[in-house]
Amino acid sequence: MKILKYLLPYVTITSFNYYFAKDAITFSSPIFFNLIRYVISSIIFLSISRGKIIFNRDVIQLAVCTTVSSLLWAYGLLYVSPAESAVLSYTMPLFSIPISFIILLERPAVLEIIGVVIGFSGVILYGLPLVHGLTLFGSIITIVNALFWGLFTVFYRKLKGYDPITVNASQFSIGSIILALLLPIRHNIDPNPEFYIGIAYTSTLGGAISFFLWNMMVKAEKIPKVTVLSFSVPILTTLVEFLLYHVLPFPIQLFGIFLMFLGILISRSRTLLS
Repeated sequence: MKILKYLLPYVTITSFNYYFAKDAITFSSPIFFNLIRYVISSIIFLSISRGKIIFNRDVIQLAVCTTVSSLLWAYGLLYVSPAESAVLSYTMPLFSIPISFIILLERPAVLEIIGVVIGFSGVILYGLPLVHGLTLFGSIITIVNALFWGLFTVFYRKLKGYDPITVNASQFSIGSIILALLLPIRHNIDPNPEFYIGIAYTSTLGGAISFFLWNMMVKAEKIPKVTVLSFSVPILTTLVEFLLYHVLPFPIQLFGIFLMFLGILISRSRTLLS
């Protein structure tokens, strides 16, 4: 699997990202939180690209989608736990696959569709014990975040012919401007060590690097193949929650994890056998 070198660090980084983000937004508004993340990520990519950016319709659409997704993800974390956010966010393949078919004309293979269905059924089973703790508003905006994640994933794929460093430099620069314009809406911040640690992680590993790794994966392979692999994140998030908080998954959640893993295997079966 040629994207394994991107997938393994992406899954590891992203699984911790929910917990660091939850800590950071406890002490700042989602807008301020994301503005700092985007500015730091912009600086990182602009320094590598030597200030080069792309400014066209596709990049602007990409930047808008990533910014909206980031904001909704952060707002959702105000109302749901990191584990709940992970489960809800990984409804993303249900959006990205039809969107990629409409925009990119990428037709999913039968095994990929079967893999998504089985993997998503695992997400549902995993999330059942969490339903009692979900708030309706937090759930809705986190799912809408998944829709915009699916959209910007497709735009990453559409821009696969461009240098990914320049694409990300452009995306974060435009996103920083959008967030700066939104800042007067809510700009509260109460800095403390937890906030700084959360910002440091979600801006570098959980920001610039995770976006770059995701970009590289969808640049290398079609949307249906890549997005099914995203079910790996809720699996590892569960392990992280167990190690950090000693929360033992319910049997139904373990079965859900098994189905997510099975969905990944089925969707990738041809690749693994070739």
